Amino acid sequence: MILSELAILRARALRKNVWFKALSRLERSIAEIAIKSLNAITSEKLISVLKGVLEKLRKALESPVRALAKTMGRQLANLVASVARSWGNPRAPEWAGDERFATFLAVCYLNTPTYYRSSWIGTP
Repeated sequence: MILSELAILRARALRKNVWFKALSRLERSIAEIAIKSLNAITSEKLISVLKGVLEKLRKALESPVRALAKTMGRQLANLVASVARSWGNPRAPEWAGDERFATFLAVCYLNTPTYYRSSWIGTP
């Protein structure tokens, strides 16, 4: 499981020029050797190292819009949901947890001129 996911992420990272930027030489070497020579991993230490490599690659490959949706989009979704709840909408709390709604709000935020952004939630 870990090895197949690592091989897939390695291919994506190489394609997007992230493999050499996100990982140290040692981490790249360990991942390469594990992918090429192992069928199964029995060492707990190696599993923990490879999980760390996987996490670094996932973060490096994450799109900027998705990262913004997790941060700014969530805050905006909570703000919109609280306003809608105060207006009496019973389903408004569900909006705060909706990932697609947060992504929509993040894209709206990206397309909003900077002089309006600070008035939304108090951050530039």
